[in-house]
Amino acid sequence: MILNKDKYDIVTPDAESFLQSARSYGYSIDTAIADIIDNCITASATEITITFGVDQFSSFVRIEDNGVGMNEAQLKNAMKIGSFNPLDKRLENDLGRFGLGLKTASFSQCRRLTVKTKNKKGSEYIRCWDLDVVADEKDWVLLRECADKNSEKNLARISNKISGTIILWEKLDRLDESLELKSKKEHFYRKFDNVKKHLGLTFHRFIEEGEIAIKINSDLVEALNPFNVSKEVPSTELPEEHLSINGQGIIIQPFILPHESKISIDERKDLEIIKGWTEHQGIYLYRNKRLISDGTWLDLNFRKKESQRLCRIRIDIPNTLDKEWHIDVKKASAKIPDVIRKRIKDICMVSIEKAIKVYSHRGAYLKRSGDKKEIVYLWKSKQKNGKRYYEINLEHPIYKLLEGYLEEDSLMLKDYLKLIAESLPIDYIVNDFSDPNISMKEFFEGSKNELQEIYKNTISTLVSSGISEKDATEKVNRLECFQQIIK
Repeated sequence: MILNKDKYDIVTPDAESFLQSARSYGYSIDTAIADIIDNCITASATEITITFGVDQFSSFVRIEDNGVGMNEAQLKNAMKIGSFNPLDKRLENDLGRFGLGLKTASFSQCRRLTVKTKNKKGSEYIRCWDLDVVADEKDWVLLRECADKNSEKNLARISNKISGTIILWEKLDRLDESLELKSKKEHFYRKFDNVKKHLGLTFHRFIEEGEIAIKINSDLVEALNPFNVSKEVPSTELPEEHLSINGQGIIIQPFILPHESKISIDERKDLEIIKGWTEHQGIYLYRNKRLISDGTWLDLNFRKKESQRLCRIRIDIPNTLDKEWHIDVKKASAKIPDVIRKRIKDICMVSIEKAIKVYSHRGAYLKRSGDKKEIVYLWKSKQKNGKRYYEINLEHPIYKLLEGYLEEDSLMLKDYLKLIAESLPIDYIVNDFSDPNISMKEFFEGSKNELQEIYKNTISTLVSSGISEKDATEKVNRLECFQQIIK
């Protein structure tokens, strides 16, 4: 349709107001740097180096990659707000979407963004956004060189001789909060310690597959795989499921982590990741192998519970389904599409149920292939009038044996067991169990011989009561408390 020029206006956004608004997308330093690294990966970078300098008046953050670099037109376009249409078809390995990440992520932390790039022809180009310059000139003034000598020094040369790009953040008014230098340094190192963990988690699949190496001030960022938390005890992988929307594949893989009593103290610390391993339960959504959201049930209305802490579910989606999953500008949140919501909820519920079982029984019972015998537990979990409580199982073979021996006096034993169940210190147990500084004693830890003796005595007592040794052994082998020592 051809419009009559007399019937419309061209309304150009006010440069200063728009760029100030672009600073408020809700990035943290972690998500901002991760967004920059997305661009590095899209540019085929294999090495990414993050350095920062802390100074009384001129702190900076510098991110360099060895990607393909850009020509002058590409750099100018990359510095433009909204450089790409989110509706345009993307390359399969493209981690971007809105053409905003470089600018909004950077402005969330700094007032000056300088980009230096070198393409494979050896040509170098620089462009710089300085919000103070934009405010003074009241226009979209994009500098073609460094703003000052200090920027030139901080930007430095591209260390890779072939090609690459440097992103330089200065005037760190959002990151540089303290006026006192010692305090400022402490805050920088604390924040970048979290950045290191965040990047190790967000890009762990790229790092594990050897596609990229990330360094922060010469320290290599190690992959933090949220599903493989122990070298000795593997997580349980539940059946993988494949769904699709508009012909685009979605892969769902639930994992049940090993109980913490089964892994080393150092591995328990790894479980904490950033927010603590109870908070990291739930769905891990990946877009082109890049983690979008972790430790969330998205919009499924599941509450995070201590008993569900071993449940983690990996969902892989392609970048062609951003609209359906409501991926935001920061690539840090999403929403499950209605068309597959029920199926994903069902998968999560099954996974949660299995995770609770492992958690509740401290990982003692792992179902053996071909073993279809019902396991008998010492405790029963019940609910009455909407309240959960626990009882000692009075159908347990050992209790039944004692009841037979005591006859009329068994009422005293039953009352005693009732008192134990009613006075169970649940609050203390939950608090101690969730405290990462407290190591809980494992079931018969350091005294497996004693458990073995109890096992033999139980079989012997059952045989004495008139049961055949075969039947007695079979009955005792079904008891949950002996699962750890049955070969």
